[in-house]
This record gives sequence, structure tokens and C-alpha cells, in this order.
Amino acid sequence: MQRILALTFLVVLLPAYSILAQSQKDGSIYSRFGLGERQQFFTSRSQAMGGGGYALAGIRYTNFANPAALSDQILTRFAGGFSFESIKVSAEGFEQGTVASGTLSAVQIGFPLITNKTGLGISFSPYTRVSYRVDSPSSIISDPENGGETALISRFGGSGGIQKLSLATGHRVSPRISLGLSLDYLFGIIEESQGSSFNSTLFVDRTVEKTLRLRGLTATVGGRYVLPGLPTGKALVIGGTISLPTTLVGKRALALTTSVGSDTLSTTASGDVKLPLAWALGVAYQPEARWTFIADASYEGWSSFESDFDLPGYSASSNSEFDNRLRLSAGAEFWPASGRPFASYGSRIGYRLGVYSDQSYVSPDADESIRSVGITGGLSMPSLIRGTNIDLNIDIGRRGTTSNGLVKDRYIRFSLNINFGDRWFDRQPLG
Repeated sequence: MQRILALTFLVVLLPAYSILAQSQKDGSIYSRFGLGERQQFFTSRSQAMGGGGYALAGIRYTNFANPAALSDQILTRFAGGFSFESIKVSAEGFEQGTVASGTLSAVQIGFPLITNKTGLGISFSPYTRVSYRVDSPSSIISDPENGGETALISRFGGSGGIQKLSLATGHRVSPRISLGLSLDYLFGIIEESQGSSFNSTLFVDRTVEKTLRLRGLTATVGGRYVLPGLPTGKALVIGGTISLPTTLVGKRALALTTSVGSDTLSTTASGDVKLPLAWALGVAYQPEARWTFIADASYEGWSSFESDFDLPGYSASSNSEFDNRLRLSAGAEFWPASGRPFASYGSRIGYRLGVYSDQSYVSPDADESIRSVGITGGLSMPSLIRGTNIDLNIDIGRRGTTSNGLVKDRYIRFSLNINFGDRWFDRQPLG
């Protein structure tokens, strides 16, 4: 029954993930710029602890923050989740508005090739997300002699993003050293539209639609080291990853449609998009079995980004450039009944808390850096199915500023994640 539920879970989530990733338009206006708002999801555990986890062990979860953590696999694990985000948007001179959307966080599977030594994992998760919609009302003079005006609405919208499909493996070289490698296929569609809608039959409504398709391959190498010399029951682990720069092959289609016809103009252009080198470093400390503390830092050198396509906030013909992205996070986990599988249900619930600061790689204003700061938390509840946990997480934060005509987002995210665990591929004993 557990295996049937896990497979059904994957079959349902994978198609739904692709549909939702392309259809939503109720996110942050900052997702309009560059290739979209940067996303990352490793495990529901690390998500509730600030979003890092590069040194975390992966016994209860398949940890894709660092491929070296896949060496910890004992059970075959399926994981996936859904998140809901509500954003309150404020800007000087405008009324506060609210947008909301839901999306799937990730779909993951991991299993041991050699128990607690060599593991393999597959993950499907977002890399960037584009989700915005803006209507700007105004008017134009339609009758100069009499001063008549016609209402006009300028509409801007975008959806889609880049997805990441990862095949990763981790191997324990020695009791203290683990190494890992992840091959990451990046692909996706970014759709943008800009149009004018008139409240009059004297004018023709027009919409320009841009569709950018991107695909490419990159790799991430990771390592993890358990420091020696600590007393029994304590552990201090250092982990790190390096993601190689890569070039995405792209194709952009441009179409002009009107209220009296469609596809009156359509052009296609090909080009490349070069993504930068990225690195991450994390520390995990366990003073005893019930407590785990982590601290993480990740860096992406977006100032070296290059594109043959013009993007919002980036011009291919000028020397414009993005900012380097720096993300800092820390978190804690408390598991009262760690190591006691027959303790009371309340004692077997895991409690998590974290904080983070994330400087975006894009900004509509060169003089302003767009930063997100937030606090995370979560509960991990055991289910009636052995080896399966249900995680409820929350993320509360703010992004941007109202200075220089920009927008401030205050957001809250709720997520539900399910993590199946079972022994597969074990040979049954004879007799």
C-alpha cells in the first residue's frame, strides 16, 4: 500500500507541477526581471530551517542541497509538496493590494545503491519563477476639438520560469568524508505580454507576446566532512557545493495580436544565455540527538551573466549587468523523541525554526538592491504509515522597498509536504 501511494503521488504531481509552473500570474512584480525570481527547494526539513542545509545528513530526507548527502540513504524515499503564497503589495501613492497563488514545491525520489554508503536521487524543482500581472489605467485624447478622452488600460503580464531536473549520486569515501555529483538539466518557457485595451470601438486593442524557451545542462559537485575529536553524542559537519557555469540555448518568438485578428506579426530569434558560477557552504552542529543547528551561505556571481536576448532589467546591446546574489540562513530543529520510535505521538513531532536574508540578483533601480528577509518554521508529524512524515511549514517575510518608486512585498507562504520512506529492492531471505 505504501508503494502504491508513493507512485500515485508522483504520477499526479509531475504533470500538475508543469501546468502550474506555466499558468500562474499572481506573484511578485519582481519576478518580471531577468529570468524570474530565483527559487530553491532542497527538502521540507531545510525549508523550515531557513532554506539551507548544505551540511545536513539525509537519513530521514533525501537532501538535494548537497549531493554528498545522498550517501546517507537507508530507505527508498519519495517526497513532494504544495505551497500557497499570499503577498500584500504596497507602493507610495497607491492603495495596498493582495495577490495569491499556489504551486508545487518539488518532486523527489532517492534510494540507496549500497545502504548508508552510496545513494542515488532524482529531483524536479523550480530554478526561477515568473508570475506577475499589472494593469495600469490611463486615458488618451480621442477628440482633440472637443477635449474628449477614451479610457485606456495598459496590461503587463508574465508566467513560467526555468525548471531543474537533477540526477545526483553521493558516496561515502570514509567514515568522515562524503562526495557527490549532480547533473542538472535546466529547461523552461518564459512568457511575457504587453498590451493596450481601449474602452472604445474607435481603437484597436493590441497585445505583444514574447515566448522564450531555454534549455541547457550543468553540474554540481559537493563534499561533506565530519570533524573529529568531539565527545560521544556530538557531531560537527561542514559541507559545501560548487555549481558550474553553463550556457542555455534559447529561442524567442515574438507575436503581435489585435482585437480584429491574431498573429499579425510573428518573428523568431535564437541565442544563448550564460549562467554564472555558484558556490555554497554550510555547517551543521548536533550537541545531542534531539537538537540540530545549521548555518549556511550561498553565492551566485550574476554580475558575469550574459544573454543574447533583451530581458527586463538587462540589455544585450549595452553594458548592463545584474547584481551578485548572496543568501544567508540559519536554523534549528528539535526532535523530542529522537531515537525512541515507541514514544508518545506528541514526542515524535519535530519542531523547526529558521531565519534568512536573500539579496536578489535583479533590481528595477540600479541604486537599490532588492533584499528578502524572513523567518521560517515547521512541524514534522509522523503518519500512520511507517516511515512517512507530513510536514507543515510557514515562511513569513518581506521583499523590496517603497523608495524610488519601487514596491514592497509582505508575504506569507504555507506549504504541505509529504515524505514517504520504505525498504525497496531488498532481497527476501530464503526458507
